[in-house]
Amino acid sequence: MRVAQLLAVLDAPTSLWILARILDADRAAVRAIIGELTASKLVAYSQFRHRDIRDAVLREMPIALRRRLHQRSAEVLYDCSAPATQVADHLIGGAEVRVSWAVSVLRNAARHAIADDDTASAIEYLELACRVADNDADRGVMLVHLAVIRWRLSPSTSTRSFARLVTMVHSGAMPASGLAMTARYLLYSGRVEDATRAVQLLDDAALTTEPLAMVNRATLHQWLRWFYPGLAPATTTEPDIRTGSADQDRMLRRCGWYESDTAVMGLLSDVFTHGACDHAIARSQRLLRAHRLDDTTVCALLTALDVLVYADRLESAASWCDSLMLEASARQAPAWQAIFGIWRSAMYLRSGAVEDAIGHAVTALSRVRGDSLGTYGGLAMACLIESATTAGRLREAATYLETEVPETVRVSRVGLHHLRARGRYRLAVGDLDGARADFLTCGERMRDWHMDIPGLIAWRNDLAEVDLAAGDLSGARHWAAEHLSWIRSAAKHSSGGVSLRLIAATSSPAQRVALLRKSVHIAASGAQLLETATALADLADAYHLVGERDRGRTAARRALRLAEQCGAEPLRRRLAGSRTTVLHTVSVNETPREALSPSELKVARLAADGCRNREIARELHITTSTVEQHLTRVYRKLGVTRRAGLAAALVDEPDTRQTEAV
Repeated sequence: MRVAQLLAVLDAPTSLWILARILDADRAAVRAIIGELTASKLVAYSQFRHRDIRDAVLREMPIALRRRLHQRSAEVLYDCSAPATQVADHLIGGAEVRVSWAVSVLRNAARHAIADDDTASAIEYLELACRVADNDADRGVMLVHLAVIRWRLSPSTSTRSFARLVTMVHSGAMPASGLAMTARYLLYSGRVEDATRAVQLLDDAALTTEPLAMVNRATLHQWLRWFYPGLAPATTTEPDIRTGSADQDRMLRRCGWYESDTAVMGLLSDVFTHGACDHAIARSQRLLRAHRLDDTTVCALLTALDVLVYADRLESAASWCDSLMLEASARQAPAWQAIFGIWRSAMYLRSGAVEDAIGHAVTALSRVRGDSLGTYGGLAMACLIESATTAGRLREAATYLETEVPETVRVSRVGLHHLRARGRYRLAVGDLDGARADFLTCGERMRDWHMDIPGLIAWRNDLAEVDLAAGDLSGARHWAAEHLSWIRSAAKHSSGGVSLRLIAATSSPAQRVALLRKSVHIAASGAQLLETATALADLADAYHLVGERDRGRTAARRALRLAEQCGAEPLRRRLAGSRTTVLHTVSVNETPREALSPSELKVARLAADGCRNREIARELHITTSTVEQHLTRVYRKLGVTRRAGLAAALVDEPDTRQTEAV
């Protein structure tokens, strides 16, 4: 019975001499018993062959005995250099942990579990390690790791481990080596006050001239400069993190800084100083190829995508982002899926595909609670505000604008996008003074933060649009020309094409055609769908002014197709006139077939028939994410909230599938 109980507890092939040592029994006697159990077909390789038999043995075993066997197994397996996860599992099974080596084994086991994407086990190992740690230094660092691991599943700040982490920060018990990682995590989570306290503690620790604290503080200050510049000190002594000594590199790793962190900080420094050149693009792509997605690289990979976007490499950035979304899905990390979905939404917005931008942002926020995403949630709101505004859904945009975002958004680089989105909304509703204030504030922050590059936000063009709406043609021309002067050549960046279009609006009809043709060429070369459509619409008007009506009609037709493809309803109405109705509503005489695109109609029919998203994707040879986006738009257009309403909404729709098959 003792041998059977031990086999049930171990539940893994184990050497005879280890079994004998755990039981303090004679090896020959244990061998004989194992032989009998094997001959009776109950055991194979010192492990029960049937799960129900093992479970029965465990049920009949006293709990106290089971815990003692776990404790003894952990001790013997540790002495025998067994894998850390195997030892850690038995430490968890025991009632008490009294061995000095338990914390190191549990932390090592957590690292292995994370590498295998076994997040639940990693959390369990670190929870026990925090309970048995005998000093605040170890406990504090493990609490940070625990919070980061939990964050990939559900970025919530209401867990007990997060509360313990914040308590250690405010009590000053967090060691200097863990303060930088703590500050970064608190900022991701939207906690400005708590993060500021961690930064202050690190500054105080650096005053002791301890090398580790000094290097950690300088590196954190540089990180803040590029990610949360509103919290970065005005002056800071920055180490050369790209060419640091071996000792410095070891100190950085000890403080939670990794190779990918130092790489992107150097990359951002170059980009914001010299612009997004070919060299920066190559470095970003090398970084994306070289690093696997994990807790230590997710921020660096997002930053590499940003650099590609700043350099007008939208197609390359989108391809990498799609790959990272698939990897996050395969690794069952909902928070990562949501974050990369938000970045993908921002890319769709830049290209002008506003319906896709809204779909990706809504899907991303549905994966986790939006308020739990902290700073990243602020970018999602910015995408939704600007996309809904561009689509002409101003009430919806106003609702998104009223959504409260964390304080960390205002002091972060992401906050620039939120500020600009609010300015675009105010411009759309005619609040020109408010829009001008937002764009001027955006430009002021970008200059103060040393981030004034066109790839981030072309705020001068935005001010030109405000002046144009106000009828101030000289002001509009001034700001657009200043943007062109800043980037040196209109062809250097897609925003140069926008400047040309705005200058054309202040020029004579003869000059306007030449400027707009160049603007269309720049926008089309950069895959800027909405900007191409807008420039084409202006070009069509310009052609009519100079009497070239055939060319004007051709340009207008191209612009209308692109506007419909993007979902830019105000531009579509301008081009199509009063004959058309709003795309995202269904009029009294409009059937569902007319309201939905062909792809959306196919997805709606299958969903109404009871097919799941995965089945629909397999049937139509598309991705599950695309199905989710189609359904989001279908629900909005048909005015339903769930699948049950689809059947009723499509009840008058003739079944054309048999006709299509014929």
